[in-house]
Amino acid sequence: MTEHLEPASSSPWSISRSDASPVAAEPHAIAPSSAAEELLRVIQAVEGVTAVYPAQPLWQSIAGAAIAAVTGESLPLVAVSGGADPLAVKVRIGVGTVLPAPKVARKVAEAVRNHLLPRPAAVEVFVVKVHPAS
Repeated sequence: MTEHLEPASSSPWSISRSDASPVAAEPHAIAPSSAAEELLRVIQAVEGVTAVYPAQPLWQSIAGAAIAAVTGESLPLVAVSGGADPLAVKVRIGVGTVLPAPKVARKVAEAVRNHLLPRPAAVEVFVVKVHPAS
């Protein structure tokens, strides 16, 4: 099955929140939605990243897509989960052709882990599209 890859909105850098309710913060705890917003900016700053796509492909999250359609909320671009260490982060990116895609993916994972220090993180970066130079 193939999935038509389009950024989450007309702007590939839009930030979406799946839960606007406040989260009680513990010392050194990171609220998933606030961490996702911070990490999106970190990912955008990595050389070679040209787009950020919803963290979960639509065909893998039919229920999530249905809820998003009903509520009008877009799917999150950066998935952050895990209350205990390590934090789990998942992101799907598009890359340009200036740098090799695996190198860009490694740079994204490294930037995410460095941003979250001293908290350990398991980072999954998927390159889902290569955007040729114009």
